Order: sequence, then structure tokens, then C-alpha cells
Amino acid sequence: MRSFDWKVCWCASGKRQFAARSSERDTWLGYSSEPAAMLPAVSCRSLPIQDQRTMTVGDRSCRGWPESGTSMPLRSGNGGAVGAALALSVAGSVGVLGRTSRIFVRAESRGRRRSLEGIPLYSQLRDLWRRKLFVSAALALLMGLLWVWQGFQGWQNLRAFNLSLPWYKRLPSSTALESWMLGTHPVALVAGRRIPVTWSTLQGDFGMDATFVSRGQLHRLLTACFLHHNVFHILFNLGFLYTLAPLEVGCRGAFLTTFILSGIAGNWAFLHYATARYAVGASGGLCGLMGFELVSLLRNRRVREFKALLQSVFGMLVMGAIVPGVANEAHLGGLLAGVLVSLVVSRRSGYRGALLPWPVVLGLLSLAPFGRRFLPCLFRGLSIGIQYPGTLARGLFL
Repeated sequence: MRSFDWKVCWCASGKRQFAARSSERDTWLGYSSEPAAMLPAVSCRSLPIQDQRTMTVGDRSCRGWPESGTSMPLRSGNGGAVGAALALSVAGSVGVLGRTSRIFVRAESRGRRRSLEGIPLYSQLRDLWRRKLFVSAALALLMGLLWVWQGFQGWQNLRAFNLSLPWYKRLPSSTALESWMLGTHPVALVAGRRIPVTWSTLQGDFGMDATFVSRGQLHRLLTACFLHHNVFHILFNLGFLYTLAPLEVGCRGAFLTTFILSGIAGNWAFLHYATARYAVGASGGLCGLMGFELVSLLRNRRVREFKALLQSVFGMLVMGAIVPGVANEAHLGGLLAGVLVSLVVSRRSGYRGALLPWPVVLGLLSLAPFGRRFLPCLFRGLSIGIQYPGTLARGLFL
């Protein structure tokens, strides 16, 4: 467990300020007028597994450097500010989904007025809708709404967890915001089980979990494609989706079919070849769309664009192999599945249509042994997860 020391100093106005220093890196974490405001930055990494919910800190009531080793309970933040902080975080996260997070004020001939056209997410969705890229717009909107709902559920779970503890042992309310934005979750020991306090119910019921999939929860192979881990994850995937959206023109059904089947294939590859247990994200489906574009460029004899995209795909796979915590197996599985699906359902150069229409492909796959198992599990999983949240996360067999 890491230990943190408090240093008390006084500013010119006579108010006390607190600073925290890590004993491992000997670095300052910053200053604050209240020590509780600094706890969310380290609480999720300093929480003991023994469910003590305390941090090893110095005595903050004395000057200079106190004797370390004193156990001080975590203080809860201002409960009234939770709603405002969550609303501001949602507005800020929606803003950074484009080039800026401000609402632009346009100068009109009759005066100045605020316009929603300056909001990047709104502008991108409106642009997709204006270009009749309805599938891409629906996917982007669904992923964004689900990610916001993940943050709200994480805050609800943290609030319910704090109600079961004395006030001096409660985690700060802003811990839910940190967990939502950065993907770091404090862990507590409850009834002999290690439970992430700010883990959303959506992630528990619909995220890719290798253990639960082996027990029959096959719906996770698809539903995990619409959930994300943190703000950087969803920004990366939405940016790729916006870039690949023009592929939808003229082949909307093939575009959606490729995304769904590639996402399922990517999670299947993660299930069989990865060493990790849990994964979320639309990266497998997006890599499948990149494979879709590779086939389209090659069929249209656009060699220069094909080579450029192939270099980008190779660079993405190399980065996924270097950066820790990236499920590169899902990327590679989705890419190969996208190439195979595109060879069948996309238009061939010199022909009016595809080798097989996408409804025929989906029908044949649904009649296969895996399809006959997957579809009932998908419907049952969605029904149970929506009606009884949290049931699937406890390992229910389907």
C-alpha cells in the first residue's frame, strides 16, 4: 500500500493549505485548501483490500512534517456538489469529442446569439445525418449515451456503498468522476469478494468477461462492443468511426453487418487467445471496417490509398502490441473478420452487387450451430440485464 504524507502551510490570507507527497516517488501531488479535495486523485490506488478504506498519512493538524504512520479515514466530499460536478463533467466530455469544448458564439447581422452548431459532437452528428450516414450517426449516439449512463451508474453504486459505512470512512463523491473519466476503480472486500466500488452495472452485465462467456453468457460478445473504459477510449473510437463513416454510402447494410460480425469475431479472438479476463470497446468492429475499406480500395484499384491505409493498420497493431492494457487480439480478429465479410457482402468491381447479399449472410450464420446458440442467449441476456440489473454480473447461467 502506498503512503502519503501531509504538509501544512499557511498562505498570505492566513488560511491553511495542505500538500500531499508520495513516499514511493517523493513527488508533490499539489495543494488544496481542504485535504479531502486531494483524496480522489489517490484514493483508488490507496484503498486496502481488507475493506478498511483508510490511507496511511501524517497528522495534518500539526506544522511541518508530522510523524507518519497514523491511519486517517477517508473523508467524503460535499454531497451537494455531486450533481453539479457530474453535469459539468458530462458537458466537458461531450465538448472534447471534437476539436474544442466551447460553444461558439456566432455574429449575426442582427446581433450575437448562441448556437448549438458550435458543439463538436452535435456538429458531427448533424453532419453525419445531413450526409445520410444514418448507421454511423446511430452508432456514435448509442456509444455516447451508454458511456454517460456508465458514469451515472458508477456514481449511484458509490453512493449506495457509502451509505453502508460511517461518515468518516466514506469515499469522496468525486471518486466516481475520476473512475468514469480515467477508468480507475477503488476495490473493496465485501462478503469475501473483491468489488470495484464505482463499477457500473452496464459493465458488469454486458462487458466482455471470459469467465462468464464460458458459462453461457454469449451476449457479451456483442454488447461489449458498445461500452468503453474511459474518456480516451471512447474519444479514440468515435474519431475512427467518424473517419470510416463515408464507407456507409451505397452499402448501409453491408457496413452494419461488417461492424457487428467483426466486433463478435474480435471478442471471440480475445476469449481464446488473450490472457486477460475483461475487455470492452468497439475497436474490434472498427478494425473490421478498416478491413472493409482495404478490400474496397483494392477492388477499385486505388493502390496509393490502399498502401496508406495498410501502413496505418500496421502501425495501429504495432502500437497495440507495445502499449499495455490493449486487447490487440480483438483488433487482429476484427480486422481479419472484416476482410472476410467484406469479400462476401461488399460490391465487386465490374458487378452490380455482392457475391452474397448481407441478409443472406446473416441468415446463413443464424442457422449455423454457433448462431443457433448465440441468438437465444443474446435475447435472454438483454432481457435479464434490462429488467434485473446486476443479475448477470453474479454469474447467472443462460
